[in-house]
Amino acid sequence: MIQEVKKAWFNLQEKIEKENIPLSSEKTLVFLYAIELMKLFNCKDIIMDFECQLYVDIDTSDKYLDLLIIHNHREYAIEFKAPMKSIKGNSNQTETRKKIYKDIARLKYLVEYKGIEKGFFFMITDEAPYFNKSDRRDNTFDTSNGHNGNLSEFIKNYKIENINFTFSWRNIHHKKVSNKFAWLKPIEI
Repeated sequence: MIQEVKKAWFNLQEKIEKENIPLSSEKTLVFLYAIELMKLFNCKDIIMDFECQLYVDIDTSDKYLDLLIIHNHREYAIEFKAPMKSIKGNSNQTETRKKIYKDIARLKYLVEYKGIEKGFFFMITDEAPYFNKSDRRDNTFDTSNGHNGNLSEFIKNYKIENINFTFSWRNIHHKKVSNKFAWLKPIEI
C-alpha cells in the first residue's frame, strides 16, 4: 500500500505538469490525488474519507485530517499543502510554513497514538520562497530545499517523539519553479 500511495503522488505530478488540468486549491489537489489512487486499485478494496475528525484529542484549532485511506483494515493518513499565488499576491508564507510543521507533527501523533499505519505529507507550490533559503526571514519553520526539519516545537503539546525529515523539492531550477509547480518529495511518518 505504501508504494501505491507514493506512486499515485508521482502519477499526479506527471499528469498535472503535462496536461492542462486546472488546480486552484488544496481541495482540488486532494480530490485529484484520490482519483489517481483509486485508478491504481481499480476502485476496489479501498476506502477514502475526506476531512475526517481525527485530531479531537489534541489542542489544535483544526480537527480535520485531509485524507484517510483504509485498505486491508489498515489506515493511512495524508495531509496536503498547496500554497499558491493568487490575484491578491503570495500566500501567507510565514503562517503556512508553521502549518506545514504542525501537519507533520499531527501525522506523527496519529501514528504514535491512533493506530495509523503510516502518515504522509504531500505539498506543491508555485512560490519560490518555500523551497529557497532566505537570510531575511525567521527560519524556525524552514521548508527550503535540502533543509532538515524536526518537530521540537510540537513535542510538548502533542506528546510525541521528535523525528527528523528533509525537505526535498522536485521541479525546481535556478531557484524557480521549472514548470507549473514545485513538488515536495513525500515526507513519510
